[in-house]
Amino acid sequence: MSEAFWDSMNQFKNAYDEMMNDVCQKFGINPAEANIILFLGRRKEDTATDIVKYTGYSKSNVSTAVRKLELGNYLETICLNSNRRTIHLKLKDKAKPVISYYQRQKKKLEQELFKNFTSDELNALFLLSNKVSNNIVGKVN
Repeated sequence: MSEAFWDSMNQFKNAYDEMMNDVCQKFGINPAEANIILFLGRRKEDTATDIVKYTGYSKSNVSTAVRKLELGNYLETICLNSNRRTIHLKLKDKAKPVISYYQRQKKKLEQELFKNFTSDELNALFLLSNKVSNNIVGKVN
């Protein structure tokens, strides 16, 4: 594989990280907290175990971030029915501006990164990215 490919992957990651740092600074949260808010905002899964499974964060990092988000009034914990061991996480209204701002910033980044792409090229990129992602998930699990 070409070194230029790996360089471009690193540049892509750096551009995304820079955008995420902007989101974090605006709301005074760290990247793990931001990613947990975004995870809960876009997925049906809503437990700390789900977050660990899908994000790759350690249990202790998720636990610490969830506590900080709860103290910051971004989310609440809920025990459904009699199962006290499964705690569900629910975003509060304070998390909505984080998600909205992230979506706007992500849209700007996408426009910048993909401005010279045809729709066929974008479709091919997304297809190949999904294949790579599936290979990564398969390797991790």
